Amino acid sequence: MPATLIESSGLLAFSDNKLWTHNDSGNTNELFSIDTTAQIIRTLLISNVQNHDWEDLAIDVQGRVYICDTGNNNNNRTNLAIYRIPKPETIVGNTVTAEIINYSFEDQTSFPPAQTQRHYDVEAVVWKNDSLFMFTKNRCTPFTGITRLYAIPAQPGTHVARLLGSYYVEGDQFQARITAADLNFETGELVLLTRSRIISFTNYPGSRFFEGTVIDYKFPIQLGQAEAIAFHTSRKLYITEEGFSGQGGFLYEVTLP
Repeated sequence: MPATLIESSGLLAFSDNKLWTHNDSGNTNELFSIDTTAQIIRTLLISNVQNHDWEDLAIDVQGRVYICDTGNNNNNRTNLAIYRIPKPETIVGNTVTAEIINYSFEDQTSFPPAQTQRHYDVEAVVWKNDSLFMFTKNRCTPFTGITRLYAIPAQPGTHVARLLGSYYVEGDQFQARITAADLNFETGELVLLTRSRIISFTNYPGSRFFEGTVIDYKFPIQLGQAEAIAFHTSRKLYITEEGFSGQGGFLYEVTLP
């Protein structure tokens, strides 16, 4: 990927082989459209917000995009937000104003909490049935491998994120931290990404993802800092990773068995 996208951290894939991505904390408040060779073909400025720590992109059935300013490495943020914009293909020009969804966690009372309770960094978000579902990146010391599931309404305003459940991911912090998520609207399959695997959830009741059938797809090669995942078809996905030393990371095409 180009050096402009050295910290690619969110990803959407559309049927016309166009992808949308962005950089994470401290970078510009822009989305970038790229093709499947990772060449930038369009840039879209979100004019009324900053990039505090953008970590993922989600999309609803209307094609509206949710930019997740949910990164919280130190678990001390009090300005967590998700920004909603119209379907990018309908936006005229290269600037758009976002609707803002502010939120806080129902069970967080300290900023930051104790090292053993750092469950409030979110890098993985999906939309389903007018709600946004957030999967936490475990920052606890000692590391526990637990990702928590929270939900908020997918509507502008100020909301409290409800804790819905948790799931244990086997491995150390490099293998088991959740860095991205996507949901296939046609099949209902949810995928969570780590640096070592894709975890698939299917046949779950309602939105209780963790109660479904689980398949653990471990990567046959070593990826870098994998940060974003998106369905392109029901079996094909794309993944991006952060780069290093001034060079962009790789864009991967993945075919599930």
